Amino acid sequence: MTSRQTIRERRRKQRQKQRTTTVLIIAGVALIFVAILMVPVIMDAFNPVGDFLVPEPDPRPMQLANAAGNPDAPVVMKIYSDFGCSHCATFALDTGEIIMDEYVATGQVYMVYHSVGSLMGHPASITTIEAAYCAGEQNKFWQYHDILFANQAILFANINQKLDKMLIAFADALQMNTEAFGACFSSNKYNEEIQQDLVEATAAGINSTPSFLINGQLLVGSQSFNEFKIAIDSALAKAQK
Repeated sequence: MTSRQTIRERRRKQRQKQRTTTVLIIAGVALIFVAILMVPVIMDAFNPVGDFLVPEPDPRPMQLANAAGNPDAPVVMKIYSDFGCSHCATFALDTGEIIMDEYVATGQVYMVYHSVGSLMGHPASITTIEAAYCAGEQNKFWQYHDILFANQAILFANINQKLDKMLIAFADALQMNTEAFGACFSSNKYNEEIQQDLVEATAAGINSTPSFLINGQLLVGSQSFNEFKIAIDSALAKAQK
């Protein structure tokens, strides 16, 4: 091999070595970058959910998914609500319970919950109703409904927080199959139903929460039980004619 060939060969090996070194450096930087990105994910995986409230079990009469009562009841009461709405929580945990006892349990009213969370503009509104509808697949919609309202302040405190772990923890606390719940929740399978809820609410002239359709008659706001009693009794009287 001539001296020129020797020089070319030496240079070729040097370039090859430089390329290898460059590739290794780039790969190392990429790995470091990925590791940096993964740190929050790893920390979140090990970060505990924290304390939350689990209300006493309150089984609804003839509950099926997001409905309760006799489907053939003379009065149908549709609730248009949002898990981030404080007035909705007031109704759900107070007046709604009385209506359940006095009208739903006695077969006079069929109650159906619908979500209009997009009216609130909070990302947790959609996330929580998706979780509740998934809970309905295990006939735990109303129990999940209660735990969401009981922990409303935690769920809606930070607009940027991820709720997946907490929502699965709620399912676990209610003794649900968390694997099935997680699969349902991550699939967004109820997105169409949630959109349909909003379409129906808009068609009925609903633009605030909570709102109610009692045999098609609109009642707006978390009214006193007496106001609901007047509306329901009127609907019952008309249904009996």
